[in-house]
Amino acid sequence: METLETMRLFVRIAHSESLSAAGRAFGLSPASVSRRVSALESEFGVCLINRTSRRHALTEAGQLYLEKATRILADIDALAGELSEHQTSPRGLLHVHARVAVGQHFLAPLLPEFLGRYPELALKLWLTEEPCDLVENGIDVAIRLGNPDEPLLAMRKLADASERILFASPAYLVRHPPVRAPEDLLQHNCLTWPLDGRHEEGDALWQFRGPGGRRELRVSGNLQVNNGEMLRQAALAGLGIALLPVWCVVGEIATGQLIRVLPEWQATPTTFDHNIYAVYQRHRHVPPKVRAFIDFLAQSLRLPAAGRDVGWMLPAE
Repeated sequence: METLETMRLFVRIAHSESLSAAGRAFGLSPASVSRRVSALESEFGVCLINRTSRRHALTEAGQLYLEKATRILADIDALAGELSEHQTSPRGLLHVHARVAVGQHFLAPLLPEFLGRYPELALKLWLTEEPCDLVENGIDVAIRLGNPDEPLLAMRKLADASERILFASPAYLVRHPPVRAPEDLLQHNCLTWPLDGRHEEGDALWQFRGPGGRRELRVSGNLQVNNGEMLRQAALAGLGIALLPVWCVVGEIATGQLIRVLPEWQATPTTFDHNIYAVYQRHRHVPPKVRAFIDFLAQSLRLPAAGRDVGWMLPAE
């Protein structure tokens, strides 16, 4: 910063009638200005200004320094202006990570409005089923499901957990025994989301909470896939009973293409109480593009879906 101040002082001297006039603009005495110039000349080992008691004139080296300094200061001032704009209005490239289903079902419908609201923003959306390191991958915002334990990151709750439901197609339910209690699922083909490798192939652990208390069952079936859309399609095709977020199947439930199973019971493959969070790198000054995106999501994800707040019911990360 001292170098820049000296550079600005030199430019002012070059355009002033005297060192005293230049010094007054910076609150410096003539002696202080002279010492600054002498120090600058000593640093470069050249004479920059020919000085007399009445006037001063730039040497050839002084003219070169003036030209370069003027250009450098102009670039720095322009950069400062651009950085200031970045701190006051959302702009630039925003890199976001989310799960595939989250991107397809929720982010995709919201993006036109968000990008229309902030025309100077460009969005890079990365959808995977695995969580990603924000710093290593240059991610500005990641959508996390569950209760994140990442103390080095800042986070904001976007929405409460929403209901998971069991469902199947009418054709499947007609061909198979009725499901009146969670235990009846042991006789059915259950379409499940593989959480880890602790259970035998085809098995999954589903938990229930309802009129009869709590249940925990090891269910099985002939399809496990870590993709909600494929589970939905398999259920529509009559393959079995699936457990997914209500927002994944709200349209099909409304039209009768899918029928809810055990509606009086809450069900989950992980925990009943997990929410959705935006996580981002912890900064003293949060970039406007990050703040704008998170604020937009926090507002938009509370719109009603199937009579409830929008929430997330995929397995926690």
